[in-house]
Amino acid sequence: MALSDLRREMVLSAIEEYDKLGRDAFLETYGYGPARGYFLLYDGKRYDSKAIVGVAHRDVDGWPLRAEDFSGGNATVARALRDLGFEVTRPGDIIEGHSLESLLEKILTLKTAASATPGAQKRHQPLTLLWALGGAARGYDRLVPWRDASPALESLLREFGHAGDGLHAEFPVLRLYHHGLWDLPGRNDVPRASGSAAQRWMRQNQPLSGLRSWVHDLVTDHPAVRAQIVLRLLDEYVRDVDRDELLTATRLAPEPNAIPPAQGEATPLPDGTPTPSRRTVTTNRVIRDSALAEQVKLVHNHQCQICGIRLTTRRGPYAEGAHIRPLGTPHNGPDEPGNLLCLCPNHHVLFDGGTITINDELVAIDVPTRQPITPIQLADGHTPDPRHVAYHRHVSEHSQSTGAAQVTKDC
Repeated sequence: MALSDLRREMVLSAIEEYDKLGRDAFLETYGYGPARGYFLLYDGKRYDSKAIVGVAHRDVDGWPLRAEDFSGGNATVARALRDLGFEVTRPGDIIEGHSLESLLEKILTLKTAASATPGAQKRHQPLTLLWALGGAARGYDRLVPWRDASPALESLLREFGHAGDGLHAEFPVLRLYHHGLWDLPGRNDVPRASGSAAQRWMRQNQPLSGLRSWVHDLVTDHPAVRAQIVLRLLDEYVRDVDRDELLTATRLAPEPNAIPPAQGEATPLPDGTPTPSRRTVTTNRVIRDSALAEQVKLVHNHQCQICGIRLTTRRGPYAEGAHIRPLGTPHNGPDEPGNLLCLCPNHHVLFDGGTITINDELVAIDVPTRQPITPIQLADGHTPDPRHVAYHRHVSEHSQSTGAAQVTKDC
């Protein structure tokens, strides 16, 4: 008896019988009690995971397992179901029928293979997820034909993957499917993510694929959740690339906010010319925002981390991404989530000018009086890096003591 012998179609057969009999009759027929911990989620419904696995095992040995034949839990039943591409969650962790905690756990426990680069892991799965999250952010269809998805993913792997790791987009999709994050609807014969047979299966079947529907709905309807996942993927798996370039390539960068050109605007020559000539000048000023800063602002719902104000304009909410340790010389700060704050324009100016800084307890401090103002507001998935906070505080206090007019310039 080995749960690893189970196949997805066996579990689906048990689910079908569960639906026909109803929960109580199914459990009574096969001698199982109600689940107390882990539940199988499928097609928007919850199923007693141990009972489903025990009944599904009849297609391995010819008879179902009894409840006393094996133990339930995360290391046995839940693991077997997740390996087959199902979602398993606890009843207390369910949000709108699905588990946000389970999703974040899946994101941080991707089974990434070793890279050809010593000491590194392949980036295929994180890059594939970022690509799908970008599609969700832009409102694109959840499911994409493989003929369209494959070249787009290979382009990302070529530009942002480690050298020597290959450009086979089939493998991350199959791994994410078996990890419970990806969907290949209508397919019960999905192979493991290894070998030429897996590549051949994808080429021959040309399946539609994309994020699981519940994942897609969650990250589409809740931008803060999507941004939290993006920041965790960047921090955990993709550290040594240009973050803005990557977010632009995965369609997660904010779209340019262009101000319409002024039509017919005349610019006169200086006074004193007897017969001044005139020429029409058309301007087109584009306001661009850092793609990484945009993710930080989304996590905070565009609320200032100091005052909590959320400015709303006719073009939508407005906040600014403030680097704690500025990027320019002589500070040379990094462009990473831990070096960014979400601030309103007023507090951005005060922070850059060194009038406000932050202590080790993440309390905003008025530098001239050294009095605390308020604890800064935090959000899941984003925490200021203590090293950058200490740097800003040191520079702000030094500037105050020497009378410098401005501490930093956020650039």
